[in-house]
Amino acid sequence: MKRIFVCSPYRGDVAANVEIARAACREVLRAGDAPLVPHLLYPDVLDDDVPAERSLGIEAGRCWLAMANEVLVVGPITAGMREEIATAEALGIPVRYAAQPAKPSVQERGGIVAWLRGVLPAAWDDRAALAAIALVVLGFLFCPGR
Repeated sequence: MKRIFVCSPYRGDVAANVEIARAACREVLRAGDAPLVPHLLYPDVLDDDVPAERSLGIEAGRCWLAMANEVLVVGPITAGMREEIATAEALGIPVRYAAQPAKPSVQERGGIVAWLRGVLPAAWDDRAALAAIALVVLGFLFCPGR
């Protein structure tokens, strides 16, 4: 089991960014590895709005990063993430970038494609395509001749 440090955004849209981190954490676990996502832990015990506590949390996360077998980068890259990536590279820890979701065009904003993109994590684009094909096949089976 590899130790995977999940590097993803936190500040800004915290709720959305926490969901990105949780989805990445689930994927790492499903792959049989052990994720560490410091910003899912430290903001619950430290006040991110207090600079000294934020710095303490960031430093604690870097200590764990140094023990990682790999860094998984997920989501739009922030300044803090660039520092974590640079730290990993300086330590010789492999950095892997997760696939980023394509921004839906105006035509894709509704319907099954948008629903599938919302339900499945971005790294699951291939699974979304398979799910869409399965839905089409089921549609032909249950609604023949329409």
